Amino acid sequence: MAANTIVVLDPTAVPRDLRHPMAQRLAGLGGRKVGFLWNNKANGDTLFNRLEDLLRQKYEISDAVHRRKPDASIPAEVPIYDELATSADAVVLGLGD
Repeated sequence: MAANTIVVLDPTAVPRDLRHPMAQRLAGLGGRKVGFLWNNKANGDTLFNRLEDLLRQKYEISDAVHRRKPDASIPAEVPIYDELATSADAVVLGLGD
C-alpha cells in the first residue's frame, strides 16, 4: 500500500432477517409487571431502581422484577431470559453505558 493512500472501509452490513418477530406493543403499562435486566455496569442498578419508582408513579405498574447479567460482556443465562419473558409484561434491558 502506498504511503499516501487512504483506505475507506464500509461498516454497513446486509440487513438480517428477524428470526423472532417483535412483540406487539402494549396499550399501556398500568397494572403491568415490568422486568429489568441490568448489564452489571456501574450505577445501572441505581438507574433501574429510579426508573421503577417513576414507572410506579406515572404509569402505576403493578410489580417489577430485577435480574442482572454476570458481566456486561457476557450474555445472561437462558433461564433469566425465559423468566423475564414469562413473568413480565415488558422488559427494560441495560445494554450500553
